[in-house]
Amino acid sequence: MSLRRSFSSDLNGTRGVPPDPALPAPLSDAELCERAVRAIWRSLDEHELVDEAVRDELAMVLEPLTALPLGPRAQRLIDTLRLPDPIDPAHLYWLTRRLLTLVPELQATAAALPKTRA
Repeated sequence: MSLRRSFSSDLNGTRGVPPDPALPAPLSDAELCERAVRAIWRSLDEHELVDEAVRDELAMVLEPLTALPLGPRAQRLIDTLRLPDPIDPAHLYWLTRRLLTLVPELQATAAALPKTRA
């Protein structure tokens, strides 16, 4: 399964979009962190970070996290994810390592935040 297909039903939790009564309520910050962790693992498990479209979708999932107190790391990851194809192997290696180190921090943040929807 491609990352694009797996994200298609999970994009309702982005911030800044007017609420649509037909859509579920926006995701809480804790739920956004959990969704980002799932998206990171999928992209790493499926070895799809070489695909520009997959990287762009992962960047979209990470964008709401820039409002959380994670420092500038989230924005640096987003900027690297948005690099055009072909991505340099050094960038791909850096990106993979940074995503792996971000996962435990996102999990800790999700555990510390309330899971009620905003």
